Amino acid sequence: MRLFAAFFRKGREPAPASELPLGSPAYYEVWGGLESANRALWVALWFAVTVALLSLIMLRTMLRRPPVVIRVAESGQAEIARDAGRQPPVSEAEIKNFLSLFERFFTGLNAYTYDADLRLAFSMMTQGFQAKADEMLKREGTVETLKANQSRIMVVLTELKVLRDTAEVIECRVMGNRQIGSYKPDETTGEVVFEHDIILRKVPRSEQAPYGVLVEDFHESVYKK
Repeated sequence: MRLFAAFFRKGREPAPASELPLGSPAYYEVWGGLESANRALWVALWFAVTVALLSLIMLRTMLRRPPVVIRVAESGQAEIARDAGRQPPVSEAEIKNFLSLFERFFTGLNAYTYDADLRLAFSMMTQGFQAKADEMLKREGTVETLKANQSRIMVVLTELKVLRDTAEVIECRVMGNRQIGSYKPDETTGEVVFEHDIILRKVPRSEQAPYGVLVEDFHESVYKK
């Protein structure tokens, strides 16, 4: 009876363990502190991951920012260049160098290196002109004649001139001659005096177009053959 009275007793502390019925289980919280520590570690881990991601995003943003360029005038006055991230314009020297390389790769062919030279020449063209150039080479039978005669062609440029420079294209004129020889000892040689009207398309500088221009049109006039 004393046990039942203890269970229904109100407003008093729980009965001591000595007064509990025999065989009743007693529960004690053993892992509570460890679970709290685990929760704290997970919170710290997620916080660290978040901070790391934000740091990487900020680092990538900083790396993409254009460099700070400071110009110093002749008088010694320094000023920050606000347009440092803009690509530099194509200079006349770059245009002439580009044209010299293009003429060599596209017209100065020989029977042993024509394949590699033409690949380089086509990489200097716009996609639209690549199709036209391929059709022109096939129509004139340039490669077939080159291989049949074992030809070697040396290009000598006498004049490179920029006729017009606009915001989108550059019109150029190239004059020179091609000395045509052969690897065959009994083959005849010849000379071609030419004039090329070339239109260059301005494009963003990149690994594929480091000069900032690509050939968009090409027309040849022959004066001596």
